[in-house]
Amino acid sequence: PAPEFIATATARDGINEAMEHPEKEIFSVQWHPEAMAANDNEQMLKLFRHHVESSRLFKAAKHIHHRNVTLDSHTDTPMIFPGEFNIGLKEGGKVNLPFMEEGLIDATIMVAYIPQGPRDEVSLQKATDFAMNRLQEIHRQMELNRTRMCIAYTPQEVHVLKAAGKKAIMLGVENGYAIGKDIENIARFRKMGVSYITLCHNGSNDICDSARGDAEWNGLSPFGKEVVRKMNESGVLVDISHAAESTFYDALETSVYPIIASHSSARSLCNHPRNLTDEQLKALAEQGGVAQICLYKGFINEDAEKASLSDAIRHIDHIVDLIGINHVGIGSDFDGDGELIGCRASNELINITMRLLKEGYTENDIAKIWGGNLLRVMNKAQSAPDNSL
Repeated sequence: PAPEFIATATARDGINEAMEHPEKEIFSVQWHPEAMAANDNEQMLKLFRHHVESSRLFKAAKHIHHRNVTLDSHTDTPMIFPGEFNIGLKEGGKVNLPFMEEGLIDATIMVAYIPQGPRDEVSLQKATDFAMNRLQEIHRQMELNRTRMCIAYTPQEVHVLKAAGKKAIMLGVENGYAIGKDIENIARFRKMGVSYITLCHNGSNDICDSARGDAEWNGLSPFGKEVVRKMNESGVLVDISHAAESTFYDALETSVYPIIASHSSARSLCNHPRNLTDEQLKALAEQGGVAQICLYKGFINEDAEKASLSDAIRHIDHIVDLIGINHVGIGSDFDGDGELIGCRASNELINITMRLLKEGYTENDIAKIWGGNLLRVMNKAQSAPDNSL
C-alpha cells in the first residue's frame, strides 16, 4: 500500500488487491467490482453504497459551506515567506486563495508572528516594526488580488465579502511582545485591522507568563493588565493560546469581554501545556469565550506521528460534550506546522465538515464551529465604545 494507506484485500498469492485511506474517502481495488455488483454480489454492492454515501456527504458539506461562513481562526502564512508573497498563487504554503477556493473556506485570520526575544528597547522596537511589516504585507495582497479577496475588519465585512464571492482575510498578532512597552501600539494594530492579539508565545514577556518557560509574573504583569484593558477599549480580542494557566485566569478576571484561545486543544485528550484543561474550558465558557481546536499534531495526539483528522474530531466532541456547541471552533495553525493525516491544507478543511456530518452534527452546529462562535465573540469585543472602526 502507498504511504498512509492500509491494506483492505489480499489475493491468495499474497498480492495486495485493495487499499483505503483511514481518514479520506479514497478506496482503490485491482478487480472489476462493477461486474460483480451487477450480479447482486452483496460485498461489491457494499463498496458502491460506500462511495455513494461518501458522495452524498461531500455534496451536503459543500451546501453547508455555500450557505454559511467558514473561518479558520489562526494561520501563520505571512511568516513562511522572508519578504513579499502572493496568496493568489500556490506558492508552497498551506493557505492561499486557490486552496481556500478549493476547500470552500471563506475567511482566515493571518497573523504576524514574532518569536520571543530580548526585551531591551532596541529589540522591542524591532519586534514592533517586524509585526507592522508583516501586517502591511498582508494588506498588499488586496492590491494583488482585488477581485478575489479583501481585508476584513469586522464580522459584518466577512459576511459582505462572502456575498460578493470574495475571500476575507482578517489579521492577528501572535505574541504581545510586538506591543513593546508602548501601549498605544494596540490601537495602531487595530487600525490596521488586527482582530486579536495573542498575549505571549513560547516564553514570558513584559505582559504575562507563557505556558512554556519560567514563571515571572504569576500570571499577568501590572503592564499586562493595562494591555488587556486597552485591548478591551480598542475592540481587540484577548487571545490566551500559549499563555500559562495563571495568565489565563488573570485574563478572564481582567477582561470585560469574553476571551478566546485562537489555536488550542483539550489537555484531557493530549497532555500538553499548550492545551486547555477541562477546568479552563469550563471557565472560558462561563465568560462566553471560545476555544478554537488547533490542528498541530503535537497538540492533538501525544503520539504526534499518528495525529489525524479523527483525533481533531475527538477534541471537538470532547469540548462540545463538556461546555456546549457555542464555545468551540477551528484554528488550524497551518503554515505554523499545523497539519494532520487527512487534513494538511486549506483545501482539505472541508473534510472536517464531512466528518462532523457523519458524527451527527446539524448544519446549525457546524456553522457555529466554522466561525459563528468566534465571530459572535468578536462582535462583542468590537462593541467597545472607543473602537472607532
